[in-house]
Amino acid sequence: MNQEPVLIKGVVAFPNPNGDREIRFIDAFYHDLFKIPDHSNIVISYLDGCKRCVPCEYIDDTHVDIDGTAFHICQFAELMMRNGATYEPEHPPAEPTYGTYEIYQIKDVGRVDYCFMGYERAKKQFDPNDYRREYAYMLPKDMTLEEVFSRHNADTRPFGMRMRSMSVSDVLVVNRGGKKTAYYVDSFGFQEVKQFFKQKAPKKRERGEAR
Repeated sequence: MNQEPVLIKGVVAFPNPNGDREIRFIDAFYHDLFKIPDHSNIVISYLDGCKRCVPCEYIDDTHVDIDGTAFHICQFAELMMRNGATYEPEHPPAEPTYGTYEIYQIKDVGRVDYCFMGYERAKKQFDPNDYRREYAYMLPKDMTLEEVFSRHNADTRPFGMRMRSMSVSDVLVVNRGGKKTAYYVDSFGFQEVKQFFKQKAPKKRERGEAR
């Protein structure tokens, strides 16, 4: 017997007939990220550093009510991708099957000599303080750094009107299971840069120096 649709929160829904009410979260390319029980919360982290803990309610296997708004799960994922936001369970698992990534780019390309240079030429001048975080999003379990690079070089790349395409001298920070690793985008491949997390204190102004 075919399942009859039910109108829930303005959505023509097909709730799981077996009573399973887990809420599935994916990225904007339909890669599975995680599931949470019905009436659980997720934490959304925005690019400006703000975080929001929001309630989620199961509608059916592809729709969810998030903080009072009904979404298709891909619609929500696309919205987060456009905003450069990440999302995870309020209580993440000990060994999550998903991660996040962040893209950092040199703030003032005209004042930094190593912008767009390979790591061997840049490493003596490399300074974490030259960088600004420009984007963040979800990282599925099997997604590679090369795939992230390709995504942010496409004409349809996220934030395409607000940030440069990903290029040599950018830094890609990957967060998997709470462990962050920073990679310098090299001429070929990626070079781990542990010193990226050791930002220097701002230089003190000399007495009489203009503010």
